[in-house]
Amino acid sequence: MRLGFFFREAIRSIRSNVAISIAAVVTVMIAVFILGTFIPSYLYVQSTVNQEKSRLDIQVYVADSATTPQVSALQGAIANLQTQGQVKTFSFISKAQALSKLKSELSDQTILTLLPNNPLPASFDVIPVDPAHDAQIAAALHGNGAIDTTMPGQGIDYAATTTNRLLSVAKFIQYTGFVLILILLIAAVLLIGNTIRLSIFARRREVEVMRLVGATNWFIRWPFVIEGIICGVAGAIVSVFALYLAKLFIVQPWIDSNSNQLTKDTASTISFGALALILVLAGGLVGAFGSGVTLRRFLKV
Repeated sequence: MRLGFFFREAIRSIRSNVAISIAAVVTVMIAVFILGTFIPSYLYVQSTVNQEKSRLDIQVYVADSATTPQVSALQGAIANLQTQGQVKTFSFISKAQALSKLKSELSDQTILTLLPNNPLPASFDVIPVDPAHDAQIAAALHGNGAIDTTMPGQGIDYAATTTNRLLSVAKFIQYTGFVLILILLIAAVLLIGNTIRLSIFARRREVEVMRLVGATNWFIRWPFVIEGIICGVAGAIVSVFALYLAKLFIVQPWIDSNSNQLTKDTASTISFGALALILVLAGGLVGAFGSGVTLRRFLKV
């Protein structure tokens, strides 16, 4: 019974301050919309970064002309680095295995039918304990007679520079997004707080009467808290609807138009259902927090 009373009071307060309530809803909507675009974008970038991290292995290419003793010597040198604690694991990839791996990564395999033979070299796939030691591992293996020096990096290839640049970009996106979201969320909290403050001022006589008849602090507070939650959730719901339209008419057509890329993109991000739930909860929390801050400062009970 009391819960219904609190909701009715909150709705009545919103109706009496329509303009400010709409402004609060719009502010929350903008903040949550940006949050909704940032979360999946950031998770996608992070997934891509993690993929690149997993590729921070070292490819040691073996020349087709290498003899069995030379290959064995190269394998022994890598095993020695593993004993020293610089290499985590390593494996030998034959020419046939390299071609099979390429086939699994290509969306369109018709290009392989144009090859007269298998051009891919055999290699050792070396996974370092710490990618920062890639250069040291490469230096220790340089000069081995089995290495194919016609391949990238004189036969030893590792993408530390590219990965460091990618990590820098990811950090920039992360920090910029967090700062922008924080500013908008603070603005939403303050505007919802102003809405609640006006409601308190408009109903100050009612509040005084409730005090005189012995109403508890929370009995007075609940309608205002619910009012803030309603504004926050309403803004979040509108934002989720806008995000769904953007996904349906902008993002999905773009993905479909780029689905015929040469290699498959396996990076992932959050599902839209989970994102929508997070955004609605975030909107409600912003509304509740804005109400709580205002009530603490301006409602002395």
